[in-house]
Amino acid sequence: MKKNLLVAFMLLVAGNTFAKTPVDTLIVTTLPQMHCQGCENKIKSNIRFVKGTKKIDTSVEEQKVTIVYDSKKAKYKDFVEAFKKIGYEIKKK
Repeated sequence: MKKNLLVAFMLLVAGNTFAKTPVDTLIVTTLPQMHCQGCENKIKSNIRFVKGTKKIDTSVEEQKVTIVYDSKKAKYKDFVEAFKKIGYEIKKK
């Protein structure tokens, strides 16, 4: 029984080690600039629908949007198009 549990645990650890999702981070500025919480909410609530998006952080003070995403599912151009649909252009920072 202990041997079976040990083998199962080792397979689980090995599976997690080799099945890592390729995660990338994109930092952009927007045109027009973000001015308020409403701008941040608009970006967060729409860009989250780009496939592979894991996390979105916005900062009006620093005028930047940080996006963590799965690089196998999304590319920079996908984010350019998503921002364009909500009235923004983006530029890598």
